Amino acid sequence: MNFQSFDSLKIASPTNIKICSVGSHLPEEVVKSDDIFAEFNSSSEYDIATDWMSQEMGIEERRVSPQGTLPSQLAIPAAQSAIDKLDGLSPDLIDMVIFCGIERDQSEPATAHTIQQALGLHADHAFDVSNACFGFMHGIEIATNYIKSGSVRLAMVVTGEVPSRVLREAVRKLKRGMSKSEAQDIIGALSVGDAGGAVILGASAPDESEGFRVFNTKTDSSHAKKCYYRVDEKGGINGLMKMGPIVGASIWMHRKIIDDTLGMLGWDKFDWLCMHQTGKRPFEKFSELSTVADNNIIKTYNTLGNVASATFPINFEMLLDSGKVARGDRIGGIHSGSGLVVGEFGYQM
Repeated sequence: MNFQSFDSLKIASPTNIKICSVGSHLPEEVVKSDDIFAEFNSSSEYDIATDWMSQEMGIEERRVSPQGTLPSQLAIPAAQSAIDKLDGLSPDLIDMVIFCGIERDQSEPATAHTIQQALGLHADHAFDVSNACFGFMHGIEIATNYIKSGSVRLAMVVTGEVPSRVLREAVRKLKRGMSKSEAQDIIGALSVGDAGGAVILGASAPDESEGFRVFNTKTDSSHAKKCYYRVDEKGGINGLMKMGPIVGASIWMHRKIIDDTLGMLGWDKFDWLCMHQTGKRPFEKFSELSTVADNNIIKTYNTLGNVASATFPINFEMLLDSGKVARGDRIGGIHSGSGLVVGEFGYQM
């Protein structure tokens, strides 16, 4: 990708905000779904085939961090990777750091400060945004509006997700024993994987078309109890993940707004699709919904599982690295998070 000089980023009320750089980070350890299910004897104890997740959901494996890994420990290398990909980038140009992971390093201060300090940045705006798997998209939209206002030159949106903490707790509970119905309510927690991701956003040049065109977000909080987890006073994790109902509701909500999104963009279709991925069924449904061929949708659920808010930066980096995207191509985004919040965007290269 070719970028304009950094002086030209200082544009009053820019029209388009683009992704100047993207980075990601994955833990080294690979854990197979079949091995997880074998660990708690899923077939004999719960009448769930050992290969159910790998075959039915299509999630064969995921990356898992060592126990005790903090979100910032995945976010920092992802952010550094994004910085390294912009030759000549001065840290002083990054005026905003937004951390968007589900969990933070600590309640206070914001994890964004931990990341900023580690990277040697001096942004005046550093704070956290959280909204389940959708947090990264909110971070991008917030950063976009700050840049458009002229108060920020470059903004870094970054996340580090360590849901393996929830995965391990679910396995412990399944090994201790529970009813089959209770097992069905937490089995979805075994679909997650750890990852870090970051993007650096800035204004497009006046004569440049690249950038975000539309954000279309809708929320229906009546689904809040279908997918959640809480930490109790003893430090234990309690919650559930009703995969069928939450995925079904997400697909239904996206179906209601997809035509509006395309209409707002003035596009008849997307050329490429980056979407939140929880397994094979939603991947296939969103492919049908958006009329994008499977080979033009970045696919990560099979090897990474559900990496929560890190999905978009990982997917976008893979899309760029494929070398198949051309100037002017129309990229669609379809993302969701428990609550339920769904959102779509259009990005032109």
